[in-house]
Amino acid sequence: MRLICTPVLLLAVCASGCAERSRPKTSGAVSIEAPAPPGWRDTATPADAEWIDHLATEWGRAVASVPVRLRAKLSAEGPLLKPDAALDAPVLTPGSYHCRLIRLGGRRGVISYKPDFCYIANSDRKWSFTKQTGENLPGGWLFEDGDKRLVFLGTRRPAHADVAPPYGEEPSRDVAGVIERVAPFRWRMVLPRPGTAGELDIYELTPAVSAGAGGLAR
Repeated sequence: MRLICTPVLLLAVCASGCAERSRPKTSGAVSIEAPAPPGWRDTATPADAEWIDHLATEWGRAVASVPVRLRAKLSAEGPLLKPDAALDAPVLTPGSYHCRLIRLGGRRGVISYKPDFCYIANSDRKWSFTKQTGENLPGGWLFEDGDKRLVFLGTRRPAHADVAPPYGEEPSRDVAGVIERVAPFRWRMVLPRPGTAGELDIYELTPAVSAGAGGLAR
């Protein structure tokens, strides 16, 4: 049987050949995402993990210990001292902050100190917090923990020391806490008060913006 090459047949053959040549070649390469940084539970000591897990109970004890005569002072701080006041989006912008310490609980109930300076930094997907001035100088790493808080794991550096030991090396200097946003441009950092039970150190964090850095002053 003889094959007859009609124009229609030749067109079909050419189209088939062109389609074969123009078909894209598949690649065997597979993209691999960089591993996520470790979570705070992978880093925290058992004692600090337990404290963070029971923070609501510790906060309740601290509030309950405030004398009735100081309740108005407690209310005057607004959402700052309310355990359930955390808002979404707790991450802070890198930069300098005013950090005002309020000590909650114990015989003195509520006591506020003048603001010091703290600094938030971000490098290689890692966030850090450093208190720069004052007598008590916590510093360490921040870890995301859900939509409403960051977990802080660090150490306390004495004012006369240049550096603090790494977290987990000296348990007496380890400190753990949480950072939450409670209002626009207002955060709080909640830590246990050193050497006490049922008392909290709560830092109010607000951006420290100078007039020379953009026309705003605080």
